[in-house]
Amino acid sequence: MFRTRLTRCLVTVGLFVSMALSAPVRADDPLNLLFIGNSFTHQGPIPDMVGDLATDAGWTTPNTQFVAPGGVTLGFHSTNPDTLNAIDTGGWDYVVLQDFSTRPTDNAGNPFAFKTDATFLYDRVKTTSPDAQVLLYETWARHPDHSIYPATFTDRVQMQAQLRTHYNDAAENFIPANSTSLVTTDVTVAPVGDAWEDYLDSGGTIRLHGTDDYHAGNNGRYLNAAVLYSMIYDRSAVGLTSLVATPADAAVLQSFADATTGKTTPGGPGGTSPGPPAPGASLLIDFGSSASTTAGNWNNITEAVSGSAVNLVDDGGTVTGVDIGVTDGFGGVNVAGIPGNTLGYPGNASTDSFFAGSFTDHTQGLLNPGQVTFTGLDPNGEYDVTLFAARSGDDGGLGRLTRYTVDGAWQDLEVSDNIANEIVFQNITPELDGSLVIDVAVSPDGTGRFAYLGLAQITALVTAIQGDLDGDGFVGITDLNLVLANWNQAIPPGDPLADASGDGFVGIDDLNAVLANWNAGTPPTTHATIPEPASLLLWCVVSVMVGVRPL
Repeated sequence: MFRTRLTRCLVTVGLFVSMALSAPVRADDPLNLLFIGNSFTHQGPIPDMVGDLATDAGWTTPNTQFVAPGGVTLGFHSTNPDTLNAIDTGGWDYVVLQDFSTRPTDNAGNPFAFKTDATFLYDRVKTTSPDAQVLLYETWARHPDHSIYPATFTDRVQMQAQLRTHYNDAAENFIPANSTSLVTTDVTVAPVGDAWEDYLDSGGTIRLHGTDDYHAGNNGRYLNAAVLYSMIYDRSAVGLTSLVATPADAAVLQSFADATTGKTTPGGPGGTSPGPPAPGASLLIDFGSSASTTAGNWNNITEAVSGSAVNLVDDGGTVTGVDIGVTDGFGGVNVAGIPGNTLGYPGNASTDSFFAGSFTDHTQGLLNPGQVTFTGLDPNGEYDVTLFAARSGDDGGLGRLTRYTVDGAWQDLEVSDNIANEIVFQNITPELDGSLVIDVAVSPDGTGRFAYLGLAQITALVTAIQGDLDGDGFVGITDLNLVLANWNQAIPPGDPLADASGDGFVGIDDLNAVLANWNAGTPPTTHATIPEPASLLLWCVVSVMVGVRPL
């Protein structure tokens, strides 16, 4: 009787948990985003970076468009046919307005003209996109070494204070008071400049400005995109892809973006993001020409100097949260590979590659390596890293011996006329931030001038997890259901997978093995982690015990 009651109760718990996991999640529609500005918007380009961050977080990739000639003001845009035609297309969810960097200041600009032009463009937007949100993209003060100090502004603090004052006044007062639109309250500020100031005031050493002490460098552009992403999607920037920044720098800048915007909900829809590849799955990456990409579930990187991709798909077509970027630029793309090989790689993947090194000689070649960095891997997981490249000919007898370095270990591969050899680094553990770096260089043990990277395969290894009865690398509802389906059965005829304890019987010890490790491992992309159903089980057990009467 006790076992019968307990079994029924456990089945109830299993159904409850299964229902929680199977609740439908609404697929979000892509946002339509229009950016209007100048080089502060065009460089990056910032709209594309915002789109990449959104995609990385799990949102449907937005439709982005921008009109951003260098050095122009919102006054220019108010009469520019390209700008007005883009606005009048309609259907925009967000329109981002960015003015010339000194115009919204008292000392060097015309704040009234800035606010007047912003109001005109706001009204124009609302005519064809009545539900659009308008974001005023607050820009940043120039570097302390810029010649604008102290003649025009005392220092960057004064310049930023004036920018902040007039951007906020435009959103909070001027546009609502002067707009002719029926709705005058859906305008706000994206506090990009404030995020810059907060970081610089912290004494951090990451350089945000470009070499001209005026525009944004790569790190500054990343911070700009992170703030804009958070304002548009109402999400924290923490955990997003690093794009043009290093993973370590991106993590710091994400925290400052969040501190400025106040956004705390992580991830994409429902607060979740794609995760690392499931155990047993592989990421396939083809490095090479845009004219020779590999179809199917291959990820193609075609820009040798600064190429990147977010949310790589695995070999089964599942979207993951793994990103890749070229973090030390290669010399270019080579298309003189070999289409045939004995390893089973597609011809499009083996005929092209990125190359590093020098046309001068071996010594100079050693000084010009390339590097790619993966982020978003499971820091607690293990991976096999397989690398391959092929190049016809041996460069006049010099050879093409390439050295690959992963996690401190290196291996050499002779790439000349290669059709049968690859390099495999086994049981590699990513860094604590989930990153994995692959260095590609001319081998000092050869005489060649060039090194090559044609393709990579990153395979997530299956590691044993206590309580993972079905072997999918995660302890969750399928493991619980396996125990429940075989409850009180001997092995055999019960499923031996359900006998976690190995005692020949499916019972409380096997259930405890699952519950004690609940949510351990990497969840399949179709399921989120859920709270351990301990309270329900406790209720069940108590109910059963109360129902037991002495014989």
